[in-house]
Amino acid sequence: MKNRGDLCLNFRKRKNISSRIQKVVAVAKNILGIDTSRPETAIGINREVITWESRRNQSEELLPQIAKLLRSVKITKEEIKGVVVNLGPGSFTGLRVGITVANGFGFGLRIPVLGVNEFDIIKKFYPKIDLIILDAKRNELFIQKNKNKPRLIATNNLNRQIKAGDRVYVDDVELIPKIHEQLKKAGTIFIPNLSRTDKMEAMLDNAKLPKTFKQVLPIYIREANITLRAKRPSLRVQRLSKSATGPAAKSKKK
Repeated sequence: MKNRGDLCLNFRKRKNISSRIQKVVAVAKNILGIDTSRPETAIGINREVITWESRRNQSEELLPQIAKLLRSVKITKEEIKGVVVNLGPGSFTGLRVGITVANGFGFGLRIPVLGVNEFDIIKKFYPKIDLIILDAKRNELFIQKNKNKPRLIATNNLNRQIKAGDRVYVDDVELIPKIHEQLKKAGTIFIPNLSRTDKMEAMLDNAKLPKTFKQVLPIYIREANITLRAKRPSLRVQRLSKSATGPAAKSKKK
């Protein structure tokens, strides 16, 4: 996978994709990738990726789509050698679905599971990025400035985080109108938006899987709107900190 550290273009809104199978560059054989951090869900294995607009149906659609993907590449679930899953931040419900399925494959098949966060996925393409901005909804943003730890800020406080010449990546094109004036005044450089297929390629490219299965946990910077019940202990929330920003992130107990 080639990074795009020197590429600066205008944003272009992506077309909606309805369960489309696409090809990516060669990746580790029989490693399953799962990304449910956004409504446009993506899964991939070998050189094929399926993306679809899921909205709130990921819990019903994910396993059938994985079965479809495995049929497409002509392998059985028993031939999967490992799983890479996006830990967030992102849709809390979506993350729980994807991570639960990833942990289920890992536990059931006794294969390793690797968790990667959204910021590290983006930085695989853009290693020289100055600021990454993700939509956190409720007039808030998830941001990561250079090598600082990711955090949550109010949208109207974005101008305090940027300076002239900053190379800025905004993950959601629909977010741009809300923050365009702040970015324009600062004279920032826009970095082109990545597709779900691009991100899946980054997740699977040179994925360093652990040797054995260990449960991974979601990264969630802000408190969820729902309470996690004791009967679902596998869905504990992992705080995003300096010790939990890389693929080998470790969980901290509350």
